[in-house]
Amino acid sequence: MNPCFVGVDFGKTNVRFGVAEDEPVLACYTKQPYTRGTPAEIMRQIIDGLDRALSKAGGSRNTLRGIGISVPAVVDRETGVIAWGPDWDFMAGASLTQPIAEHYGIPVVADVDTVIPTWGENWAGIGRTCKRFAVLAWGTGLGAGLVIDGEVQEYPNNLFPEFGHSRVSDDDWPCKCGAIGCVDTMVCGGGIAKHGRLAVETGEQTVLRELCGGDPETVTSHMVFDAADRGDAVAQAILDRIAVLLGRLCANVVLTMQPEKIVFVGGLAKRSPRLLAKINATMNEGCWLLQKGLTGCEVVCSELGDRAGVLGAIRRVQMKLENRSG
Repeated sequence: MNPCFVGVDFGKTNVRFGVAEDEPVLACYTKQPYTRGTPAEIMRQIIDGLDRALSKAGGSRNTLRGIGISVPAVVDRETGVIAWGPDWDFMAGASLTQPIAEHYGIPVVADVDTVIPTWGENWAGIGRTCKRFAVLAWGTGLGAGLVIDGEVQEYPNNLFPEFGHSRVSDDDWPCKCGAIGCVDTMVCGGGIAKHGRLAVETGEQTVLRELCGGDPETVTSHMVFDAADRGDAVAQAILDRIAVLLGRLCANVVLTMQPEKIVFVGGLAKRSPRLLAKINATMNEGCWLLQKGLTGCEVVCSELGDRAGVLGAIRRVQMKLENRSG
């Protein structure tokens, strides 16, 4: 195999590995669950999974040029130290990159799982035809990324674009960030499940009762989507509500930075097509720039599926090497 790169993409329960050479074509892609633990245990899981992916792709440590890692946490881009993340507090204060870099003797970069997929989308997805767009990473949370004039936006102090903690409704649901009523807590996996759970608990006639076996605590976001696919009116109303909230958020994004596209990536992106018409309609209704034809924007679903993260991690470490050589 020619010189190659590995991308590692951590989600809430699974970690993905991808191997590619210089172009955004994956020679290997794997997905597996991981176990939270000590930093040493996380490093072992990364190294084991990375070595297996590299071997499966026909590569070796001798062909490996760099590693990029996407994590659901705020990361110091220079040291790889995990600063904060509600799902990654077990790694707080530990460097994710230094032990891996020492093990392989090559550059390793890490960043938050909203910025990294934006690198992937810019390299291998919508960025091939669009130079100004926003990314909404929709899954267990709602992250964001921006590309302006073809450049992924990264901010000082290891920060990044943030739209998920905007408030677009009067609901008072507490958010994991400490605020109340954030769109993140209303429209993501846990929020959709909560909408469904409340419907069952209040006695509404819904297929969700059958899907959860009568136990509201077991309702998941995917059950809500499945019930809607079966024509359940309650589930359809929940998703209409989700689409309206997302559409309002997208209107705010257009007012803020006038993107040509807003792209959904992440775990729920594959289920977003049924919501796109409502999201786009709500966005257009709520944005005077669009109503007057002063700008144009469309909300779309990523064509990269759940590979945006590993592709973005690969592109991020490639750019580190290119900048170093320049």
